[in-house]
Amino acid sequence: MLSMAGNPVMLRSVLSAMPSHAMTCFKLPLSVCKQIQSALTRFWWDDREGNKKMAWVSWSEMALPKEQGGLGFRDFQCFNDAFLEKLSWRILHNPESLVGRVLLGKYCRDEDFLTCGDHSSMSHGWRGILIGRDLLVRNLGWALGDGKNYNDMVPSLAKPNRTAKTNGTTNRSDC
Repeated sequence: MLSMAGNPVMLRSVLSAMPSHAMTCFKLPLSVCKQIQSALTRFWWDDREGNKKMAWVSWSEMALPKEQGGLGFRDFQCFNDAFLEKLSWRILHNPESLVGRVLLGKYCRDEDFLTCGDHSSMSHGWRGILIGRDLLVRNLGWALGDGKNYNDMVPSLAKPNRTAKTNGTTNRSDC
């Protein structure tokens, strides 16, 4: 039996980390994310004999960062999206890596990774990578710095290519 201080540690370090491997490669269905969240909610609120108790605080409030009054638990849909965006970022910036060569060679042979379409013979993993790619494209931002070289950058801003330097994603309001 864990103390009240041990429960959040157990939830954050063990139970929340268990689905992480699948989330790094695949877009989990919404129903699976809700089942995971439900299991964690039941672990937090129920007593150890299996008796269900009232959840006095919603999961969305518990998933807020500690600085905002929450407990810092993960929102699994956003966490899954972040993993897929990270994988897409790696493929975008390291196309010569093993995973980049294999996947880009199979699915984007004649197209650019940022603009390639989906095909009927795509694997579930590649489908997830494209979801991450779409999230990445929607949230990419540019850092201009002090503006001294702004005029030199204008042509590369007008038409993105693989050699253009990006500075990560902008703040997302949905996660």
